[in-house]
Amino acid sequence: MIFTDFQIKMNKERRKVVKKFQRKYKTTSKKEEALKKMENKDIEFLIYCSNNIYANIFYSKHLNRQ
Repeated sequence: MIFTDFQIKMNKERRKVVKKFQRKYKTTSKKEEALKKMENKDIEFLIYCSNNIYANIFYSKHLNRQ
């Protein structure tokens, strides 16, 4: 598959979002605390940016179902 320059740039930006979250909250308990304080739209954006299925499952467990 050949990616356009725009797609490559967007993938890099998405990875930066996840890396920043991972750097700021290093342990699972810190991540859980942060996710509890986040709004659904922010968690959904984090899920969108992640390309790891296990991380997406972890993040989605913290969505506030209404």
